[in-house]
Amino acid sequence: MRNVWREPYIICNLIFAVVLTAVLAYFGIFSSDGDYPVHALAPGTLTSTGLQRALSELMRGNLTEALQFNRYSVGIFAFFVVQLVMRLSLGAIYIFCADKHRRLILADAIISTLLFLCAFAPMAMGQMIEGLNN
Repeated sequence: MRNVWREPYIICNLIFAVVLTAVLAYFGIFSSDGDYPVHALAPGTLTSTGLQRALSELMRGNLTEALQFNRYSVGIFAFFVVQLVMRLSLGAIYIFCADKHRRLILADAIISTLLFLCAFAPMAMGQMIEGLNN
């Protein structure tokens, strides 16, 4: 029997699951009215302004407050949560369905890419539009 814990897909899924858990914990630990250890590097108003505070509010279930801080926060938060669930569930499917590895990895890559684009493209497009207006 093979050791699935040494397979690259499982290792990557575990690493991503730990990183995603750390990201969500970060937003759960820091409140929206506190100081964050990570500060914006660019001066001025960006479409990402208020995103950390909004994600902290979403971790506490405060949708209205989150949207006041950043209108793109719900999609980005959903991306993180869905990716964490995907890492855990697809890792389990990979372990128990040995004959479907290539299809699973391909489907995972396509779905993850589409989810990323759906979550972050609106904010990026908003920043480009704001840049054109200034």
